[in-house]
Amino acid sequence: MTKNISISELSDASEYEESANELQRQMDTICKKFAISKAEAIKNAIGFYYNYVKGLKVIELRDISKKQAEKEIRDYVKEKGKAWTDEIADDLRIDIVLVNEG
Repeated sequence: MTKNISISELSDASEYEESANELQRQMDTICKKFAISKAEAIKNAIGFYYNYVKGLKVIELRDISKKQAEKEIRDYVKEKGKAWTDEIADDLRIDIVLVNEG
């Protein structure tokens, strides 16, 4: 798997050129394998990532103590009967690490 490098991480022009060359090789491979133009490959990539991110939900976690998290988790499970850890973390806005420990 190729490491993604942001321009801000590049320390000099040679690293930028190496990164640009790798991206060009990747683009050429995609275009050849799918028999599409570079414009079509870019359009498809944007569409792919748009569909991926449009369903993402950002949750702002609350900063609470482990003791408070344990209490809220017990209350939540008591009310719901049962729940997956990711559901608990999302609904209570608690770090999943605390949920797993709770």
